[in-house]
Amino acid sequence: MLKLILKNTLWQIPVILLISACVALGFNQIRNDRVPLICQWDQQPQGTRSPEAVPIISIDEAALLFKNNKAIFIDARPESFYNEGHIKGALSLPWQEAEDKCFDVVEKIPEDIRIITYCDGANCELCDKLAVFLCDLGFEHVNALINGWTVWNRHNLPVNTGNSP
Repeated sequence: MLKLILKNTLWQIPVILLISACVALGFNQIRNDRVPLICQWDQQPQGTRSPEAVPIISIDEAALLFKNNKAIFIDARPESFYNEGHIKGALSLPWQEAEDKCFDVVEKIPEDIRIITYCDGANCELCDKLAVFLCDLGFEHVNALINGWTVWNRHNLPVNTGNSP
């Protein structure tokens, strides 16, 4: 008796799975917003940008925007570095804490202003990553100032110390 029940169950499982798959595929075909069955792996996911897609800004253009109050600067370095010195008026949004602190910082950014992220070091990628993160949040005018802290100081542009912008 147990053998008969087990035999019936074993052939019913694949049949139920096959029927379920056919119903799901059929329903997917009649939907207006079909789920693709084959993924295009060579395409970049929607809603994210690569660091190469974030425009790099020159120090001259960044300084001009700063002088004319046309940009807000966001420091991607850890907060301890920000406290030691940062671009005058810059907000601190350390890349490592971006998800946790972003809404505190984002609410201080006017919608129509240019955002310039920066970090320090020619190989530093924090400003690129933060710029992509801000673009993904919906900000459209975001640029990265590569080696920003060093080049800003080299050009003797205004700086602050401490934890306030």
